[in-house]
Amino acid sequence: MKETIARIIFKIHSKRRAKIKLSLVEALLWPLMAAAGFIYYSLNYLKWALYKFKILPPYVPSIFCVSVGNIKIGGTGKSPIVIKLAGAFANSGRQTAVINRGYLGPVKGLNVISDGERLLKKIEESSDEAYMEAIALIGSKNPSVRAEKNAAIIKNAGCIISFGENKITSEKGSAVLTAKHRVDCVKYLEGEGFKGFCFLDDAFQYYRLIKNINIVVLDYADPFSNGLTFPAGALRDRLARLKEADIVVISKCPLEKSVREKKIGRIKSVCRKYSFAGNFYESGVAIKGLYSIKEEKAFSFEEFKGRRAYLISAIADNRSVSGAIARRASAAGFSCFSEGFIDHADYSEAMQRDIVKKASSLGADFIMTTFKDAVKLRRDIFERIPLYAISFDAWIENESGLILEIRKKYDEFSAREKA
Repeated sequence: MKETIARIIFKIHSKRRAKIKLSLVEALLWPLMAAAGFIYYSLNYLKWALYKFKILPPYVPSIFCVSVGNIKIGGTGKSPIVIKLAGAFANSGRQTAVINRGYLGPVKGLNVISDGERLLKKIEESSDEAYMEAIALIGSKNPSVRAEKNAAIIKNAGCIISFGENKITSEKGSAVLTAKHRVDCVKYLEGEGFKGFCFLDDAFQYYRLIKNINIVVLDYADPFSNGLTFPAGALRDRLARLKEADIVVISKCPLEKSVREKKIGRIKSVCRKYSFAGNFYESGVAIKGLYSIKEEKAFSFEEFKGRRAYLISAIADNRSVSGAIARRASAAGFSCFSEGFIDHADYSEAMQRDIVKKASSLGADFIMTTFKDAVKLRRDIFERIPLYAISFDAWIENESGLILEIRKKYDEFSAREKA
C-alpha cells in the first residue's frame, strides 16, 4: 500500500513538472495533496517555532555535533557525505561517531550498532542505512584483522555483511548509533567521555538538539522541487530555513565542472536569495565497478562483456542508479534489466526468493544491487547466483577546505568548553 501511494504521488509530480494533463483520478487527488502539504508545512513550522523561541528548550550538548541534513524528502546523498566526512576524520586519528535516526529500524531507543572496531548488532536489530554506515566505517589498517574481529557476528548473521565499501585505514573507525530521539545518543556519548566529531545523519529538522554546524545537502538535479511541501511537492522544509545553514553541499553533480557551472550558479543564487551566508561545496558519486560479495573482490564493468545482469535497488533514487548502470553496461558490452522498489523496502524472504526466480527467468548470469540493499539479503537465498554490489566513490570538490572549516569550528568549540 505504501509503495502504491508513493508511486501515485510521484507520478502526479512528474506529470505536473512535464505539463502533462492529469487523469480524472489524479486531478481529484491533487487538491487533497495540496491540502495535506499545507498541513505538513504548518506542523513543521509550529515545531520549529516551539524550539526556536525556547518554548520547548532544545538540548545543548557538551560534544561537537555536525548535522548533515536536507530540505527535501528522499535521497539527496546525505549518507555518502556522512561516510566520507566521518571516514576522513577517523583516518586522521580523530575520535568520530555517527548518529542515525534508525528510520524503519526495529529499535526505537538507544541502539549502538558499532563501536568503530566491531559490529555489535545484526541487520535484524538495525535500520538498513545505519547498518550500511556501520560496515563502511569499521576501523582496522588490516582488512583481515577487521574480518577477524567481526568473525562471530558475520558467521551468525543470516544476511550479507561485506566490507567492500569500507575505506577506513585507521585502527579505530567511527561508532554508529541510532535512536528515534537522537538526544539519547548524544547523552550516551557524553557519558562515555566522547570528545571528538559527532555527525548526525538527517538532523536539520531535528530541533530538539543544538548543532554546532548545520550542513544542508541539495540535490543538483532537483534542489528545490516545485517549491511545495510534501505530498504536493518534495520539500520537507521551508526554503527560508536555508538562512540557518552554515554550509551547503550540492550533491549528485556531474563530474565535468563546465557542464554543471551554469546550474550551480542558479542554485547558489536561490540560496543567497533566502539569506544563506555560508560556503558552497560541490559533490558527486562516481561509479567505479562491481564488487563480488562472495569473493570479496572488485571487478571492472568490462569483465562482464557478453553477460546478462539483473539490477535490483530499494533506494530513494532508483531511476538515477538504473540509468547510470544501464549506460555503463551498454558501454561495457553486457545487457542489464533493472527493477526498483520503494526506499527502505524490507526485502521479505518471499520477495528475495521471487527476485532469484525472476533473475533465472530473465536468463541473468548475475544480480547487481547497492551495498545498502545487500545488507538485507540472505546469504542462503543468493548463494547459487553471483551477487555483486555497485562500487561508488563519493567525491567532494575542495574536500580539504570543507574539512578545514569543520575543524576550525571544532577548535573554537573546544576552546569555549575549556574556558
